[in-house]
Amino acid sequence: MAIALNVPRPEFLAALAALQNITGKKGTLAVLSNLLLEADQDGLTLTATDLEVGLRCRVPAEVITPGEITLPARKLFELVRESEAEQIRLEEHDNCRVKIVAGSSDCRLAGITAEEFPAFPPYREDNMATIASETMADLIDKTIYSVAQEGEGNFNLAGLLLEKEILADGHFLRMVSSDGHRLSMMEKKVEGDLTPLEMERVILIPRKGVQEIRKICDSEESLAIGIEEKQVVARAGSFTLVIRLMSGDFPDYKSIIKVINKNNFIGLERKSLMHSLRRVNIFTEDRFNAVQFLIEKDSVTLSSQNMDFGSAKEEVAAKYDGETMQLGFNGKYFYESLQVMASEMIKAYINSEESPCLIQGDHDPGYLSVIMPMKI
Repeated sequence: MAIALNVPRPEFLAALAALQNITGKKGTLAVLSNLLLEADQDGLTLTATDLEVGLRCRVPAEVITPGEITLPARKLFELVRESEAEQIRLEEHDNCRVKIVAGSSDCRLAGITAEEFPAFPPYREDNMATIASETMADLIDKTIYSVAQEGEGNFNLAGLLLEKEILADGHFLRMVSSDGHRLSMMEKKVEGDLTPLEMERVILIPRKGVQEIRKICDSEESLAIGIEEKQVVARAGSFTLVIRLMSGDFPDYKSIIKVINKNNFIGLERKSLMHSLRRVNIFTEDRFNAVQFLIEKDSVTLSSQNMDFGSAKEEVAAKYDGETMQLGFNGKYFYESLQVMASEMIKAYINSEESPCLIQGDHDPGYLSVIMPMKI
């Protein structure tokens, strides 16, 4: 049946803004660039998928004629965004063309039949745990920056590891990421019960899926999370997100952390170090961002050199009384680790000139970052 409805522009636009980033890239099935619109007597359901991540949203609407159709996500979003009307009217006509009326604007948008759109994955309701959105957002913000980019090698590093731990003093969620050159971990106590989550195996969530979970954290105070054999489900308000899990193993990050001796550390003022890194990073080579760290009693000297533009040197006050060390690190990696922290002072644990650096702060409980050294 040909779909016809009136939908409030603000709610419609908010849903389209969230959904249009999910749609498939060029080169995939044509229908994956579209959104599925399903109208019934209770309102309008919008669905987007790229076959890895699926997002569904309910929007209030005055449904004149129930029905379903798919429309190009980007064009529909742009039409509604540029409209000044408070209400949008959609009417399906022949050959899957939909008339879109918004105030004085009258457009025709070519769609594709709903039958060609992939089915939204079914999911269970009985294995979901409720988690504060603030908790989940913090886990993601402290780890997503060190996920490997696509094409950087190990496929399994293109996702984030999610783990739970139930101890006598509470239930904890842990998120870990690594690109092979650095590692970040964040662990937080959860007020809710994590028992329903089936996590007796490696749970690897692709970067894009984690980014979408982070977005829906902003819409509600809490979200429900469910882990199934091949997918993770997240629900918050009117949004339901289904993400296909990655297969494979994750590096033994605990062994990497354990080899770092924490008896000796360098105490540094975080913001001062960040400002110095920003200036020194200007003169690094773009590919490796190499910065030399000369660690001496009560100071760390940062230096970089670019064959085309010149060089830079910065001295940062430090609390340190160990032996002099000279190491190289990726300055961008160091900066990004500090950027997500809240501590005024940080501790950098380095055992030798060949050992990785572990960064922690007293006001960032549960967080740590490990950065591998590089030869300069």
